[in-house]
Amino acid sequence: MLARRAPTAAPLRVLVTGSRGKSSIVRLLHAAFAAAGNETWARITGVVPRELGPDGERTLERAAGGHVDEMRWWLGQLPRSAGAVVLENSAIAPDLQPLAAQWLDPHLTVLSGVVPDHQEAWGSTPAAAATALARGLPRGGRVLLPAQLHEDSVLRQLLDLHGCETEWVEPLGEPGPLYRAVNRGLALAVCRHFGIDLARALDAMRAMPPDPYEFRVAHRGGLDFALAFSANDLTSSRDLFRSLDWPQEATRVVYNHRRDRPLRLRSFLPWLSDGRWREVWLVGDRPAGWKAGLPYRRLRSVQQLLAGCAPGDRLFGCGNIAGLPLALYQEETSS
Repeated sequence: MLARRAPTAAPLRVLVTGSRGKSSIVRLLHAAFAAAGNETWARITGVVPRELGPDGERTLERAAGGHVDEMRWWLGQLPRSAGAVVLENSAIAPDLQPLAAQWLDPHLTVLSGVVPDHQEAWGSTPAAAATALARGLPRGGRVLLPAQLHEDSVLRQLLDLHGCETEWVEPLGEPGPLYRAVNRGLALAVCRHFGIDLARALDAMRAMPPDPYEFRVAHRGGLDFALAFSANDLTSSRDLFRSLDWPQEATRVVYNHRRDRPLRLRSFLPWLSDGRWREVWLVGDRPAGWKAGLPYRRLRSVQQLLAGCAPGDRLFGCGNIAGLPLALYQEETSS
């Protein structure tokens, strides 16, 4: 029953899947397609699911937790006038990965990365993540990937098994963090495929307002708080910390834990426990049977979190966005 295709026949249909950067790529494509004159609809998933339409962005309210069938529902209620549709694959379980492609029938699929993210579902290695995510690629379809993934022999074998036509995309050569260059490079490659003017597309991407949940440094009460909670995986979190050029000895790490993501915490522990940080705080859900050397802090508000700091402090937040960090992001957005 779940595999029925939703009734959308938009002439430009793009699926974005992978383990990092999906929401950013969806937003970039929405801006570029709209600037080219298309009535564009896009959907971002995650803790705060959102729809991007011709009139802007709105939050999709959930009565309960997320469900993979949200994608089919969303596709089914789009107007027939839609000229372009960009869908972020929200499936986590490996056996549910193919549904987004079956419902959307995309012209192109973007695979943003294969870093272990949802370890409880995918396993703890890049090979396991690649195996799970490859199940969501349309067989025989055209797939765009970051050029640095070409070194992943397991992924290349999986792409061959699926009969995918692959395009390895180089990062956009411009100043700024690498992740932004990778995402913009992928989005421009999609635009090139559809014959969209690349200069106009890039102008639209650069003019986009920042995503309220993307990585940034907030300044609160004289301290600097790097908000990397939405990065999820260790590799991305480490890369974001390096981009700050902050000394570990002067930085306090705040790891926000979710009880349903115990393996994510386990993957972060060697980095958190290397002894060079000024301090490490574990917040959020208390891990079951917690006996590690990292101190756990039971915090109920952003104010409690910031009360333990002083002007001039540097905090790096990572792990999971749900809970207290989400309130912090929302405070930053509304201020």
